Amino acid sequence: MKLRKFAALIVLPIMMLTACSKTESVKEVKEPAPADITSAIMAEIEIPSAVEKTKEDIGAYYDIDVEAADELSVFICGSGAYPDELAVFKMNSPEQAESARAAAQKRLDGQIELYSDYTPDEMYKLDGAKVVVKGNYVMLFACSDDDRAYEIADSLF
Repeated sequence: MKLRKFAALIVLPIMMLTACSKTESVKEVKEPAPADITSAIMAEIEIPSAVEKTKEDIGAYYDIDVEAADELSVFICGSGAYPDELAVFKMNSPEQAESARAAAQKRLDGQIELYSDYTPDEMYKLDGAKVVVKGNYVMLFACSDDDRAYEIADSLF
C-alpha cells in the first residue's frame, strides 16, 4: 500500500507537468484576410489616390496566376503620379507563393525603374519597399513608411 501511495506521489506531478507542456506548445496560426491587412495599413498610412484592383485587373500589373490565389487585396495609386502600392496575395500553396513573390519583385523592380526618371522625389517610397513572404502570403509594401506597413501587417499574424 505504501508503494502505491509513493508511486502516485511521483507519477501524478509528472503527468500534470506533461499535460501542461502540451497545451502551451500549441501555437495558434492566424490567417488574416488580405483585405484586413491592407485596411489596417491604410488606416495609418496614406496611399494617395488609392484604387482597389480586382482579380480581373491584376493581370495588367502583375504576372501572377490569380486563380492560384485564395484571396488578394491590391491598392495602387489611381493617378499614376505616385509609386504608392500595397499588395497582399494569399496563395493556395508554397509553390504558388514563390511564383507570386517573383511576380511581385518583378513589379517592384519595374516601378523602381519607371519612377527613378518620372518622379525622382518620390523614390524614397521605393527605396525601402519590400516584398515579403509569410507562409502562403506574399506582400508588397511601397509607401511613405514601408517599415511601419510591414510592422502593421506582421502584427496581424
